[in-house]
Amino acid sequence: MNILALTQGSSDAVPFTTMVVLLVLWFGISTPLVFFGAYIGYKQESIEFPTSTSSIPRQIPDQPWFMGIPFTLFVGGILPFGACFVELYFILSSVWTSQYYYVFGFLFVVAGILVVTCAEITVLFVYYQLCGENYHWWWRAFTT
Repeated sequence: MNILALTQGSSDAVPFTTMVVLLVLWFGISTPLVFFGAYIGYKQESIEFPTSTSSIPRQIPDQPWFMGIPFTLFVGGILPFGACFVELYFILSSVWTSQYYYVFGFLFVVAGILVVTCAEITVLFVYYQLCGENYHWWWRAFTT
């Protein structure tokens, strides 16, 4: 894409020398440091863990009703939907009544609300899973 911009003489193109400098920095600094760190890491002695772990997994205690899969999936979906639906309802109703606002700005804010709401719900449910000693919490974090 940058080559096309350079051939057209666009002021939006990144200069060729800047691209070369970035490649030199990448291959001249980052790559040698990766191999140097790997060399140092392999020369170190292996880590001795202070405790031993059992190969038999612990039994997960009974979870309360609100930590069941159907409820967490329902709440993990309905709360972000509700947060975004109200905002989008007002945006679309203003468009239908010919009152135009900066729609893309509102949509950007709604997308931010969606991301924040989903992240908060996931953190909350993972916290509850960890408090309930459920070591399968990562699958719930993925589904909620």
